[in-house]
Order: sequence, then C-alpha cells, then structure tokens
Amino acid sequence: MGWPRRLVLVRHAESEGNIKTADERAGYGVSTHAYSLTERGRYQAKLTGEYLCNRFGDFNIYYVSYYTRSKETMKIMYPKARVYEDPRLAEGQRGIYHTMTEDQIRQCYPGELERKERDGLFHYRAPGGENWPDIEMRIHSFLGTLNRDYDGQNVCIVVHGHWLILFQRLVHHFSIDEAVRRYKNAVAKNASVTIYDGMVRDGKSHLVLRDENIVPWEGRV
Repeated sequence: MGWPRRLVLVRHAESEGNIKTADERAGYGVSTHAYSLTERGRYQAKLTGEYLCNRFGDFNIYYVSYYTRSKETMKIMYPKARVYEDPRLAEGQRGIYHTMTEDQIRQCYPGELERKERDGLFHYRAPGGENWPDIEMRIHSFLGTLNRDYDGQNVCIVVHGHWLILFQRLVHHFSIDEAVRRYKNAVAKNASVTIYDGMVRDGKSHLVLRDENIVPWEGRV
C-alpha cells in the first residue's frame, strides 16, 4: 500500500449557496446538496479545467461527492472522464442551520445558539447535523481508500471547502485552533487547486504538499 503518485484536490466552483447569506439559504427551498453552479462558477470550472489539462493531462481516477455543485464542476473540467461518487466526500451536515434562520432557531430551539457558542465550532453538533470530528471520521475512511487502492496513481477529486480544511488538518496534524482559523478566513477559494505528491521517505509513503490554493480564474498559478 502507498499514496497516489499525485493527488489533486479542487474545491467546487461557485454555487448558488456561495452567493447567499445563511438566512437566505435557509429560506431558499433547495437542499444544500442540490445547489447548482452559478454562471460565474461555470466559468471558474472551465478555466480550472484548462489549467489542469495543460499541466497534468488526464488522471487515472476521478472522484466527486454526490452534491450537484461537485459533479457539475468535474463535468466541466473533465467532460469525458468516468467519475466515481463517494458520500464520504460530502460537505459537513449542519442540520437545522440548513433550513432555519437564526430567529427561527432561537424560537424553536431555545438555548441552541448559546450551546453553539459554548461548545465551539469544532465540538458543536447541531440537531440533525455533524460536528467536525464526525466529518473527520469520514475523511479518515477515505484516506484509507486512497492509500489502499491508488498507490502510484494520479487522482483528481472535487471537494468542499470545509471538508478540505479537515482533510489538511489530518494530513498535516493542524491544531483545532488552526482549523478554525482557516474555516473563518475561508482560505480555499472556489475552483482553487491543492496538489499533493506521494513520496517515500525512510521507507514510508507520505503525502507531501506541492502547491496550495492555486486559483486559475484569478491568474494565481
């Protein structure tokens, strides 16, 4: 077993949810997994796809979550690729925050906002949702698949922003405080590219960061 020769992670391009406030998303009437890309998002995905094709060509394997915005991003970047969906790649589930405004939560779940503040971003689990350790368990499982099944191969994955932060926390052993900082600062832009190389050191296979937060549609390459 060993890591892929190259692992390319692309955050999905701009979707309907990215241009709305939390309260607007709650009243939108469309499930978070069904958000489509915006026109700007499709343009972002096109430029990112051109960048990847020019730099790397085709990959051995392509993965997306079951979210519409993830699948649409990959379809634009690599329209002819055979793509695999994996629910472990899904964005974090925020439960009641997907469908209720803060005022509605305050009315229907007295004390919930205070509990969120008390527990903190990493530990808090909303009713019907996940906390960050829950998401990390999914990522742990997917890392095992990468290590077991794709030794020496080139892998491209369209991921979600929160998922990517926790993926990197596990790979780089970031502190919780660093993960929270990255989350609050929205470090990874839509349609940005993060690249890892699989390398052997001291007889052990490692994922080594090669490039981070490349943004082709902004000219940041």
